[in-house]
Amino acid sequence: MPNQPLRAGIIGLGVGKAHAKGYAGNHGAQLVALCDTDELRLNELGAQYGVPPEGRFTDYKKMLSEARLDLVSVCLPNFLHADATIAALDAGVHVLCEKPMAPTVAQAQDMIAAAGRNGRQLMVAYNYRYRADVRWIRRVVESGQLGNVYHVYAAWRRETGIPGSGWFGNKQMAGGGALIDLGVHVLDLTMWLLGFPAVTTVSGDTHSLFGPRGLKTWGRRAGQPATMTFDVDDGAVGFIRFANGANAVLEATWAEHRQPKDDLIHLELQGTNGTVVLNIANYSLEDTLRFYTEIEGEPVTIIPTIRVSGPQGHEALVIDAIRSLVEHTPPPSDGFQGLAAVQVLQAIYESARSGHEVELNTQPNAIP
Repeated sequence: MPNQPLRAGIIGLGVGKAHAKGYAGNHGAQLVALCDTDELRLNELGAQYGVPPEGRFTDYKKMLSEARLDLVSVCLPNFLHADATIAALDAGVHVLCEKPMAPTVAQAQDMIAAAGRNGRQLMVAYNYRYRADVRWIRRVVESGQLGNVYHVYAAWRRETGIPGSGWFGNKQMAGGGALIDLGVHVLDLTMWLLGFPAVTTVSGDTHSLFGPRGLKTWGRRAGQPATMTFDVDDGAVGFIRFANGANAVLEATWAEHRQPKDDLIHLELQGTNGTVVLNIANYSLEDTLRFYTEIEGEPVTIIPTIRVSGPQGHEALVIDAIRSLVEHTPPPSDGFQGLAAVQVLQAIYESARSGHEVELNTQPNAIP
């Protein structure tokens, strides 16, 4: 008798909508349950993906109790990630949790401990690993064509990108601002491409210059009074030293004076044999890569043409997570990788508060 598809659910249908497409295909799972406190959104998505009324919930604890799930995506505000993830793991359900894994190291460690004691997988949703250009860079690094990578510059910068509503500007709910929202993506790409080397020290600084004045905010005109809490950073920079001798500069901004409507993801890996640059302007999928090297003593610029086909982003991420469970292979991004990013983010915030460098000396696949 063939294996039955995994019974999958989603908690939180904001970014959770992006997960639904991956579950909807014939990839070894069936979307049988959805949970959201917004009943209109819940019923609209339920109808779109064929989830019957009995599989639609407004209380995730009730869903975990009744839906007999194998796998659930946790797509709630940051401060709820740990509670919902631990509840799911304790219910015997594998979890794919949205980034950041948690606002604090302590919460991330509790999540890993829950996965361990229940024998379940905890995965973290890093969708930018699933761009075709990023996957190409990964292959270039692994092939050794860059030589030894000694420096990385990683940035996500927005000209006008402060969320105009919701929980993103509330430190108690989000845990931070631009750094934890955008910076976590390029930080993960940096550490993933380098093979997650141990981090020795971190320093950083943050600022909040536009949000408190109601400037550069989506959905609000200049000078219009702010209607939401804003007590987080709208810009941050960090410097990271790795135990293997490499280092990285991390930059994240929700707002700055630059070309109007500019939204830029930039990643630069400098190696002893070459440098690769990823430049994603306004989410473009084309002409995003440059590779600089020397041939016969002369500088050469290579412009790769990357074929984009098949699922990308969250859809590909969910499919990969399902595959790892069905085939009993290592997960695409486990809890320890999620913890590594949270450790660095927390250290940058700590350094910004104290004005001093923070020692980490992290060890891969270990809870301090």
